[in-house]
Amino acid sequence: MTGPKLVLYNSVACPYAARAVIAAEETGAQLEIVPIDLNVPRPDWYLKEINPYGQVPALKVDDKHVILESLLVAEYLSDLHPGAGLFPTDPLQRAQTRYLIHHWGNRTHPAFHKAAFVLDREQAAKHREEFIVELEKFNRLLENVYRREEDGNGPFFLGDKFTFADLALGPFMSRFILLGAYDNGNKEVTLEDYPQFKRFFEWKDAVTKRPSVAKASYPREKLIEAYKKFLH
Repeated sequence: MTGPKLVLYNSVACPYAARAVIAAEETGAQLEIVPIDLNVPRPDWYLKEINPYGQVPALKVDDKHVILESLLVAEYLSDLHPGAGLFPTDPLQRAQTRYLIHHWGNRTHPAFHKAAFVLDREQAAKHREEFIVELEKFNRLLENVYRREEDGNGPFFLGDKFTFADLALGPFMSRFILLGAYDNGNKEVTLEDYPQFKRFFEWKDAVTKRPSVAKASYPREKLIEAYKKFLH
């Protein structure tokens, strides 16, 4: 039995769209990829037929159904291929997976964004300290996660196996270098400067070295150039 026809509307610079690409790599899902340029107004056909908000990713299924929002697209691909084991089956671990993603998106990432892209040096220093406070909390979440004995004690969120939380946050770890990439007085946060965040850096390094995440990443110089539009 063949699976559904899948068309992914994607932008290589977008970390949210990268979630779908990583999910496809991990599950073996066969996708046709249609690039969408986020630097220009979206074409009328995209707004009318795919996503009225113009965002990516979007996944068209069998030429008639459209799935929007990056986590839902990635979860759909995971559900199509349960043998890949991306989403944990343990109810507690499923809840923890969802919470880690929620926490990053609502607390840690906004703090990172402020620290990385504000150009006023006084404000940048202030936002960096706020980000460090949030990163400390995120590190604590990684340290305290419940792991089943059979999952091992590996570097990923739930142990030895790369799972959905790693997939969802991997693209943002690939963009960690943006803190310190611009002339605002800030520098990249490293393990050498913050040894108390050992668990975070262990996890970050494992996730960014995962072949699926590396394949979905954008080259450093192109990334820095692409994100200049967020400077303020």
